[in-house]
Amino acid sequence: MKVAKFGGSSMSNEEQFRKVKSIILSDPKREVIVVSALGKRTNEDDKVTDLLYLIHAYLQHDVDWTPLWKRICDRFIQVRDLLELTFPIEKVLSAIQTRLQNEKVSQDYLVSRGEYLTAQLMAEYLHYTFVDAKEVIFFDYEGEIDYEKTTQAVRSFYEQQTTLVVPGFYGANPFGKEKLLGRGGSDITGAVLAKALDAESYENWTDVSGIMMADPRIIDSPKVIEEISFRELREMAYMGANVLHEAAVFPVQEADIPIQIKNTNEPEAKGTRISNHEVEKENGLTGIAGRKDFLSITLFKRHMSDEIGFIWKAMSIFANYGISIEHIPSGIDNIGVVVSAEAIADKLFLITKELKEELGVEEIEIIDELALISVVGGPHKELIGLSGKVLSILNQLGIRTSILSQGAQELNLIIGVANDQYETVVKGIYEGMVTAHVSETSDGITSNS
Repeated sequence: MKVAKFGGSSMSNEEQFRKVKSIILSDPKREVIVVSALGKRTNEDDKVTDLLYLIHAYLQHDVDWTPLWKRICDRFIQVRDLLELTFPIEKVLSAIQTRLQNEKVSQDYLVSRGEYLTAQLMAEYLHYTFVDAKEVIFFDYEGEIDYEKTTQAVRSFYEQQTTLVVPGFYGANPFGKEKLLGRGGSDITGAVLAKALDAESYENWTDVSGIMMADPRIIDSPKVIEEISFRELREMAYMGANVLHEAAVFPVQEADIPIQIKNTNEPEAKGTRISNHEVEKENGLTGIAGRKDFLSITLFKRHMSDEIGFIWKAMSIFANYGISIEHIPSGIDNIGVVVSAEAIADKLFLITKELKEELGVEEIEIIDELALISVVGGPHKELIGLSGKVLSILNQLGIRTSILSQGAQELNLIIGVANDQYETVVKGIYEGMVTAHVSETSDGITSNS
C-alpha cells in the first residue's frame, strides 16, 4: 500500500479536487490519503490556513473577524456544491463560528479546521473513510510524537477500513486537544502514517515536478533530480534548497520507505524519488544550493594547532552568546567560523573582545556579505573529482573564493564567495557540469565529467 499526501496547491479548488481524485483512483495501492487545507487559487488569493491564523490574531485584539470567516465559508461551500457533495458543511461551519463567538478557542484548534474540513470533503468525494487526525496522531508530554500509541491507532483504523482520508498538520496532545505539527505539518503527517503502516512508498504530491538541481530563480528551467538519497537531500536542505522539512523525512528514512515527489498538475512526470540508496549520477552532480548574508570570522594565533582544546574553547564562546555555527574552515594556525550575519550583528564586538582576552587570539579577520554555495555530488564511476571540476569552473569564471571546504567522501563542496557573485557562480557551476555535459553527450562526445 501507499500513503499519498496532497498539499494546499493540490486542494485549492474543485478542479484540483477532480485531478486529485483521478490520481488516487488510478492506483489502487493509494489507500491512505493525507490532505492540506484549501490553498491559493491564484497568486493574489489567500490560503485558508493563513486566513485562520489571521482570524485568531483578530480575536486576540477584538478586531472584527467575520468578513474573513465569511470568505472561508464561501470557499468550502463552493467546493462542496460544485462537486455535488452532500456533506452538511454549513452546519459544521456554524458550530465552529459559535465556538469562536462564545469561547476562547486555541490557535491550534482554529487553524486545524482548514485541514479538517478539506479532508471531510475529499473523503466523501473519494468514497473513502474520514479519520480525524486527532484520533491517530498523538503527542507526548514533551511535545514529541508518541510513535507507539500512534502506530497502534493507525493500524487499528486501517484494519477496519483500508481506504482512509486523514487531515494533515495536526494531532492530539495528551489531553485530547488539537495540537499543530508546525512547519511542514502535513508532510510530517504523511510520513508518520507511512511509517506506522510500513507503506511501500510515501507519495508527496505538490505543484512542482520534483526537486530541482538548482534554484529556478537563477537557472532557467533547471533539470529535475530523478533520484536522490536522504543524505544528499540533507546536504541540499541545509543550504537552503526548498525541499521537505527534516521532520517529514526522518520517520520514513528510519523505516527505509522511499519518498516520491510528484506534481498534481503533471502526474505523468517522473518526479523525484528519495531513498536511503545512492544512485550513480550521470555527471557526478546531485544539485546546487546556497544562501547569502553570512559573515566569516577567522582567528589567527601562533602554534594554535599545539594548543589542546582551543577549538572547543572558541566554540564555547559563540555558544554562550547563542550563535549557531554554520561552517568551520581551518588551517594550522587559524580557524574560521562562518555565522549568520543577522544573528551575530549586535554581538560581534563582544564576541571578538572575549576571543582575544580569553584565548589570546592575535588577529581576527572579518569578511561580511558572504554567500555560501553547497555543491552536492553523487556517486559516479568515472568522476575525476567534484572539487577538481568545480575549481576548474571557478578559475574560468575568474572567481576568488573566501572559503573552499570539501566534506568527507566528496559528498559536498562548500564555496564562500561575495554576495554579488552568488548568482554568477551558481550559473557557472550548473552550466559547466550540467549544460556542458548534456551538450557533449548529445554531440556523441565521450565525457568523463
